[in-house]
Amino acid sequence: MAAGKTNSSMQLTRAADYAVRVMVYLSGPESEPRVSLATLARETGAPESFLSKVMQELTRSGLIASQRGHAGGFALAPRGRQASLRQVIEAVDGPIQLNVCLGSDKPCARQSWCPAHPVWRKAQQAMLAVLEDASISELAAEVRGASPAQLTGPPGPVGMLNA
Repeated sequence: MAAGKTNSSMQLTRAADYAVRVMVYLSGPESEPRVSLATLARETGAPESFLSKVMQELTRSGLIASQRGHAGGFALAPRGRQASLRQVIEAVDGPIQLNVCLGSDKPCARQSWCPAHPVWRKAQQAMLAVLEDASISELAAEVRGASPAQLTGPPGPVGMLNA
């Protein structure tokens, strides 16, 4: 692959990056009990229209709760307080799969003779273990001293976690 090019299949999606940003923000002490979409967009650097779709997925997954009306907004659900990065990413993107041959629908026809399959499987297991071990509450504790500008930099492969 040429220098400077990236393979998007090996990166978090923007939706996953914004979901992690939102969850970390909602876990922080500066967050109000309920936070509006506009505030979340401003605080996370996410476009409001795109963030709306991310919030729908996080709500469907039970990681956040939403309430309409004058005192409405978004808040962490009890399940969201202890969520892992893996749970957040999978809430918006579905199951994380390093390679097509690792899908759970049906076994790969080449896995018995493919020399790369054990490597893909090992890498997948390691990646999932790291993401499962990292909790949103731990990340929120790490960034409490960070300025809003550090938390809302431009999205990169890992967005705010790159700050």
